[in-house]
Amino acid sequence: MTTTIGIDIGGTKVFVVRVVDGEIAAEIRTETASEAPLTPAIFDAIRQVWSSDVAAVGAGVAGLVDPDRGLFVWGPHVAGTGIPVRTELEKELGVPAVVDNDANMAAWGELRAGAGRGYRHMLLVTLGTGIGGAVVIDEQIYAGISGFAGEWGHMLFDPGGLPCDCGKLGCWETVASGPALTRLARNHVAQNPQGSLATRLRGSVIDGESVTRAADEGDEPARSLVAQVGGAFGLGLCNLIAILDPEIIVVGGGLGSVGEALLGPARRVATDALHGGSHRRLPPIVVAQLGSRANAVGAALRAAESL
Repeated sequence: MTTTIGIDIGGTKVFVVRVVDGEIAAEIRTETASEAPLTPAIFDAIRQVWSSDVAAVGAGVAGLVDPDRGLFVWGPHVAGTGIPVRTELEKELGVPAVVDNDANMAAWGELRAGAGRGYRHMLLVTLGTGIGGAVVIDEQIYAGISGFAGEWGHMLFDPGGLPCDCGKLGCWETVASGPALTRLARNHVAQNPQGSLATRLRGSVIDGESVTRAADEGDEPARSLVAQVGGAFGLGLCNLIAILDPEIIVVGGGLGSVGEALLGPARRVATDALHGGSHRRLPPIVVAQLGSRANAVGAALRAAESL
């Protein structure tokens, strides 16, 4: 029996699981301060699911990670640079650790235990605060020469477009992400203060989650806004398909769970825009089966396989 810990480290939250022989035995999710990838709150969360038989830990961090050194290099949503996450985890917890980008860990989870099972060539696209992802080639993570492959949220999508958290202009994630949907919804509510969406969300926080919930409940303006983001998402997916020609695309992250309200428009746009579309097959574009647990579960599975 192998017991490992998986840690999903984001800018404002941490999710920790204890996995025993591939099954989740315990989990905890908590908010954290964003001053660094590793905070006392994170270690407190780890200890709440810890057991004496834990053999290794894995961590997926949102941002650029050097997996060979276990080093968090930089990220627009997590503070700090050049932080030796693996070294700090091993020193504090006394067991071996593996550290990688959060999307790579999520891809591993989906490949081994989720929507990617049975496929050899997979793309994971994470859609939430930003857009990230991972490339799986022949059942292995392709990390690139610097270990940073899959940062396609920062592909140039609209020259001279909106500013991105990375400091550039017109990145893909500025038009296809949670903040993009939030911006569109707030503009719509400001311009239509008596409309159905404004009425539905009055007194509530206007964010990607509340807008997608309104879309799922049938609000037409919300559905239109989600479809607009889905269309921009589909155009970016079309570029990835043209370059990498994967067997399957798995969509995860906070907005990935929206399902057909977003992925339906994305598929239609990708189909229409795909180069040579009448002579090739659009790969399945599906929602991640592990949902928000994919990163932590993948990190735990990677830790188990590293032993």
